[in-house]
Amino acid sequence: MKYCQKTTIKQCYEVLKSANTVAIFAHTRPDGDTVGACVGLRFLLEKMGKTCHMFCDTALGNSFKRFPEAVFADSIPTDVKFDLYVAVDCGDLLRTGIFATQFDRFNNTMVIDHHCGEPYAKYNCLMPYASTCEMVLDLYDIAGIVPDNVPATYLYLGLCTDTGNFSNSATDQHAFLAAAKLVGAGADIQKISLDFFRNTTFAENKLLAVALKNMRSYFDGKLILTYVLRSDLEQLGLADSSTAGFVQYAINCETAKMGVSLVEHANNVFKVSTRGKEFDVRSICTAFGGGGHLYASGCMISGFLEDVIEKIVREASFTI
Repeated sequence: MKYCQKTTIKQCYEVLKSANTVAIFAHTRPDGDTVGACVGLRFLLEKMGKTCHMFCDTALGNSFKRFPEAVFADSIPTDVKFDLYVAVDCGDLLRTGIFATQFDRFNNTMVIDHHCGEPYAKYNCLMPYASTCEMVLDLYDIAGIVPDNVPATYLYLGLCTDTGNFSNSATDQHAFLAAAKLVGAGADIQKISLDFFRNTTFAENKLLAVALKNMRSYFDGKLILTYVLRSDLEQLGLADSSTAGFVQYAINCETAKMGVSLVEHANNVFKVSTRGKEFDVRSICTAFGGGGHLYASGCMISGFLEDVIEKIVREASFTI
């Protein structure tokens, strides 16, 4: 990218308004915030008369199966001419996954993200909000458009996801005010509670049992770690997205300062999710090329299971 500039949400809106066809990118291994913000942004732009396509390099997990508007393509069509690429909730270029090279080479790009990392697009709208969905809601306000119940539901979903259902340290007044707006706009909070956070399949519950059985304790319970192997997923016919939220069981242990969930994403390649209780887990994930929030971060580590665990425990030992 030849040059980057940080933009306000108002400036972000002006750039979006000038585009006719927009490509919207969710981050790899998508969560509720990136999906909710992408869908919310798509509905806004379509209300403004724009043509939008959404992309993600990873299939959505089962928790999205009752959210029919969350449809993402896994490749960019060659017969569509885009005016603007927008990365949503992507803290760095690599979070766009297989689209990173195409995104970097495109001449008109934007990032809308709440992680406040290093800018990597032409226009970088980076705000220290609890969720990216709040930023998209601000765009609705600037446009003078009230979201209807469908985008409001998706934006509320992302807000719930990144605040831990309004319970983590990122939750602030702005998040609650956004929630109030979205409920007023018709967000279906019961659907989110049941279809995204509570309803699970028998196989998913069996997988959770495996993760709980594999739970380990280090440093007198300050570090709690659990893991799921590829063979566990294959035996139950599940994707690794079915492990979303497993890390919460680790950090929920009373003594835990750091919770870790390992999921074998491919043969001897582990997706690492971490949570901290007033404890910096981002610096630990950064040591392995990852990142995220101060108290909620992730990375990928290659190696045999016990070697990967040893690396994490050793890195944590310097600060825990």
